[in-house]
Amino acid sequence: MIAGVPGGPVQAPPRGFVPPAEQARILAAALAGIELGAWDRQIVQWLAGLDACTVLTVASLIARARAAGPARSGR
Repeated sequence: MIAGVPGGPVQAPPRGFVPPAEQARILAAALAGIELGAWDRQIVQWLAGLDACTVLTVASLIARARAAGPARSGR
């Protein structure tokens, strides 16, 4: 997991101040290895300017989804 990012389901907004530059680093770590387009990068920069609890939750969702791997079909 990424330092400071919740590793499991988030039940309440994560607390604490995270400067925008650190938010950008956290999002970059969550998205490491994923090819990003220009619009993707613009949205990541936009997200990094939001409140820390939103960025930490989004990063947690990305990290947990990647760790879970592809969804399996019941078929």
